[in-house]
Amino acid sequence: MKGGPGMSVLDAQTAVVTGAGSGLGRAIAMGLARAGARLVIMELSPASGAATAEAIRAAGGDAIAMAVDVGDPGAVREAFGSIAGTRLDILVNCAGISRIGDDVPDVADEDWSDSLAVLQSAVFYCMREASKIMIRQRSGSIVNIASIRGFSPMPGRIVYSPAKAAVIMMTRTAAGELARSGVRVNAVAPGFMKTPMHDEQVAAGVFDEGHYLEAIPMGRFGLPDEVAKAVRFLCSDDASYITGACLVVDGGLTSVAIG
Repeated sequence: MKGGPGMSVLDAQTAVVTGAGSGLGRAIAMGLARAGARLVIMELSPASGAATAEAIRAAGGDAIAMAVDVGDPGAVREAFGSIAGTRLDILVNCAGISRIGDDVPDVADEDWSDSLAVLQSAVFYCMREASKIMIRQRSGSIVNIASIRGFSPMPGRIVYSPAKAAVIMMTRTAAGELARSGVRVNAVAPGFMKTPMHDEQVAAGVFDEGHYLEAIPMGRFGLPDEVAKAVRFLCSDDASYITGACLVVDGGLTSVAIG
């Protein structure tokens, strides 16, 4: 499943991708596999995680799936413990949850706690365990999937935006701490991407597609593979002197006043 000329080469590297059962996570896992990486998929849904792993193997790649609740520190510790005897070159934190749309007075306690558990705490738990392995190796690359909503607020995202802002700051903090151990930590902040989660939000009336198509300077929504390419770049040797960065992939939306 290796790509042709011009693609970042990740041959013989092992990559963990969380939330790779669908959407951005699946595209990222497939993209890393095409670049030659061996994938370990950590996904809450056993069926969707296994489906992504099977798709990678069917295309000639190497992948296994593990059913892991990344919001549970014990489960994360156990999952990374099971691979601690092998190399770990890449971690991509992409597990997500969509509990958006309510204004502050209407947010349920469960939506708040679930969102922080998956969008923020899970990123920390996985970084903590992966960094232990990478520090021993004195090499590794961590990429955290943030969002433009981590620095560009929007009504109805009180449970989402603060967690994504935390991801950006955790990325920068970890980058400074781990650089001397040969570990790079970066983030990618997607804008409006055409994913199943996006379609669900449109169907639920969370936002108006037409409004944002007009607001995005490039005039279209992004594709999961466009985020995957950004992640692949940050994981590769082409980004060997980049750490603590947040790469925005949003078609120019946050370069203009609206959005």
